[in-house]
This record gives sequence, structure tokens and C-alpha cells, in this order.
Amino acid sequence: MKKALARLMRRIVPSTSLLSHNAAFKLLVDSADLLPRALWPEFRALPPNHLRIRVGVGNRFFTNQVNYLRTAESFWLYCFSNDLIDLDSVIVDIGCGCGRFAHHLRDYRFKGSTFSGKYIGIDIDQEMLDWCSSHFPESRFRFEHSTHANVSYKQSGSAKRYVLPLADESVDFVFSTSLFTHLLEPELTNYCEESFRVLKPGGRMLMYFFCLDYPPPTFGGRHTFQHQMGNAQVESLKVPEAAVAYSEKFLVNLVQDKGFGNAHAIADQSRTAWQTALLAQKAVRVSSGSSPSLDAEHQYAGIPVML
Repeated sequence: MKKALARLMRRIVPSTSLLSHNAAFKLLVDSADLLPRALWPEFRALPPNHLRIRVGVGNRFFTNQVNYLRTAESFWLYCFSNDLIDLDSVIVDIGCGCGRFAHHLRDYRFKGSTFSGKYIGIDIDQEMLDWCSSHFPESRFRFEHSTHANVSYKQSGSAKRYVLPLADESVDFVFSTSLFTHLLEPELTNYCEESFRVLKPGGRMLMYFFCLDYPPPTFGGRHTFQHQMGNAQVESLKVPEAAVAYSEKFLVNLVQDKGFGNAHAIADQSRTAWQTALLAQKAVRVSSGSSPSLDAEHQYAGIPVML
């Protein structure tokens, strides 16, 4: 019964992200946020509720404040503790939304230690970028608009190419927490190629995606991925980018074809997480006569998968 209701709601509202642009919906959910902001001062610095909903809160339309504040904690702990990044890294967040991953870097303080690197957030949503620009004024943070999603999917795969606004080999770490879940094959390939281009040798790419081999706990209800488009399986033909899934084999082979090594799809074996993690590394350039090397120290086990 619960799964049938979820399927019905998904047909009525294929994308809560699209719903969050509706004026009446904005007024409803933002008004409901007034009381929590009045009671708890730490909520007053959060983005408007409709923006938090736009980046994904499950069904928590009215009680997602703590989710926003804590979503990225395990992610950053893993990245720092496993030397994927350090405090002076250049980090690119593709699909940065309204800053739910950036605010941990901005607010980190311990005995005079702060994040001294650079964070570049990229998104298609100008409203969210405007909010971030006004709440992350430090020079360490930069937000860029991507117009790539304005290009519609073509069965021929002849989508216009998007170029990240970054120099070759200028970045230590490229990640996204829900970009691949909204990309059809031409755009997915484009972003893999661009991530490889901008990464420094030895840099890592980490991307979350819906994996057909390890479906989310919502599979069979909210998600079915029943429609095929190329190598992708989509939830809705009406709005195909609302939810897109790929097989582990396809994605690992794709990033390896683009030059990455140490490519791993890391699944949550408990089947409680919505997405699988894909982690790959750009080879370190070595002197003539030697073989390119990859960091074999980290096995990428136990990477936190966003719920």
C-alpha cells in the first residue's frame, strides 16, 4: 500500500525540485519555517525552506533544518581522514545547491585552524547561487552558473558541450552528491571529461549516482527506473532528468575510458542509502621511462553514502 501510494505521488509530482519553483508552494513551506527560525537561532542562517527542499529532503518538507546542517558531516570527515583533501585543497562542488556542503568548510574553526583552500560551487539554479554568494562572502568561496542543463537530451547524443570555468589541472578534488542522478548519457560523459581535465595529477573525482545494481530503499515505490534511454534508466519520460540510474559496470568503464584509474563503485551493503559512490583518481605524471602511478594506499572502503 505504501509503495503504491509513493508511485501515485511520483506520477502526480515527478520532481519536488520543480515543485519548489511554484509560487504557492514557496509561500506555504517558507511560512512554515518562520516558527522554527524564531525558536532556534541556529536555523536563522539557513537558506529559505523552498531552496532546502529543492536540493532534496525526502518527504521532510517542514522538518529538514537539522538535515541541512548535518548532511555533509560524515562526508567531510571521510575525505579529510583519508587524505582525499586537506585544508588548503582546491575543491569543486558540481551541483552545489544552496550550500549544504560548503557551510562546513566556511564555519570550520579549531584552535586557530580554518579551511584555507578554495571552494568553487557550480549549479544551474541562479536563485540558489545568488543566496550562496550573499552568505559566503569570503574570497575562499566562488559560485559559478552552469547553463548545461538548458541543453535538452537528444537521442543522437549530440548535446552541446559544457566547459567547466576552470583551468586545466587546477583542482585537487571534484565531487557531486546528486549530479549524476540527473544526467542523461551525453551530459554525464561531458562532466566526466571535464572533471578529468581540471583535476591535477593525483586528484580525485567523487560522484554519487543511482545504481541499478544497488537500488535505493525507495525502489519499487518512489523509484522504479522502468524507462530506458541509452545506457540510462529513467523514472519519468515526461521529466527524464528527475531521476536517472546507471549500472555499476557502465559507469566504471566510462570513467576508465576517460583516463581515470582506481575507479570504484562503493555501495552501501545495508541497502539503506539512496545512492552509490563512484571514486576515481587521475594518474600522477612521472618521469620518462616510468609507469604512471596511482595512489594505492587508500582502498576507498566505507565511504559515507548520502541518505
